[in-house]
Amino acid sequence: MNGNEMNKDIQTREIKPRERGRDPLATTFYRDKWYSAEEAEELERRFTVWQAAYRKEGKDKWEQTHQGKLCLAFYEAFHAYRKYLEENKFAIRSPHGHDVDYDEHKLFEEGLRMVESLQREREETLRRNLEKAQKAARCRHTYLNGRRCGAPRVRGRKLCHMHERVEDAKTAIIDLGPMEDADSIQMAIRRLQGAILEGKLNHRQIGQLAYTIQLAAWNVTRTSVMVKQLTADEEE
Repeated sequence: MNGNEMNKDIQTREIKPRERGRDPLATTFYRDKWYSAEEAEELERRFTVWQAAYRKEGKDKWEQTHQGKLCLAFYEAFHAYRKYLEENKFAIRSPHGHDVDYDEHKLFEEGLRMVESLQREREETLRRNLEKAQKAARCRHTYLNGRRCGAPRVRGRKLCHMHERVEDAKTAIIDLGPMEDADSIQMAIRRLQGAILEGKLNHRQIGQLAYTIQLAAWNVTRTSVMVKQLTADEEE
């Protein structure tokens, strides 16, 4: 299964919480439960999509109400009046030549100040977030040309989201041996332990290889029982 197929699979399948301590893939704490890093990221993506759809549905229904239509008409008129004043400087004065100081215009000016203040706050927030992102620890992946990846790395990890996925997709280069009897299975366990201590494997690979050893141990036991039964049958 390639990377695209893996991403498609996680986007469609049901994601259940994992048991911390027993499941090696339970590495990420999300909404009071444990998941793999990819599962937690996918759950957050699903929540964001649901939240956006829920908000859009609510807005669409509100726009059909009487109060919604009035508010939209006010909003459109506000911006139309604002644009007109920007394009026609003389309109700021009354027909008698003095500044417009009517209550209706004062309400517009107060609303305009609030809109401009909110816009400045948003710009300041974006600026701070950009500075924070620029100061964030960077991915340690190095390309073949020697250039470092400049993306922010995952919290608590050494790589960014993209290169974390690339590493997860790699096949572990570790020979566990034939695993055909108890001694060879014990040797496979030692090789797996060594690879873990050397940091050659990620959590997903450890889980997959451990399961392979467990399956081999079960098969050896079952095969041994079958061989003994066949031998007994032949002797009879």
